[in-house]
Amino acid sequence: MKLLTLAIALFLALPALAEEIVTPQEFEALSTGKTLYFSREGQLFGVEQFYKRHRSTWQFADGNCDDGVWYADRGYICFQYTKKPEAQCWHFLKTDKGYSARAEGSPPESDLFLESVDQEPLNCKGPDVGT
Repeated sequence: MKLLTLAIALFLALPALAEEIVTPQEFEALSTGKTLYFSREGQLFGVEQFYKRHRSTWQFADGNCDDGVWYADRGYICFQYTKKPEAQCWHFLKTDKGYSARAEGSPPESDLFLESVDQEPLNCKGPDVGT
């Protein structure tokens, strides 16, 4: 019995990994005028540069880019891109370890992690990318 009580006490003493959904206003403040770098499983997943009026350019890990817009919907931040018109919606989360993004309906294991933020413009090639 003492062992069970000790195990429960130790479990309760562990810090919980808190997740707080970022509001659209917080997301706008975090992203506008900045470039955000995302990873998955320790590998670069993509980079997104954010402009005024909820516009953005996404750059895939392979260097290809796509222009888009974002909007709030049902607590999600949703993105629509020119080359992929169906909306992609995400919860942006503030955690004990920083920020992450979880696609609607996806498990936590598939989260993207915000690795860094700067104000460097993307280097997108081609006549139809970048704003």
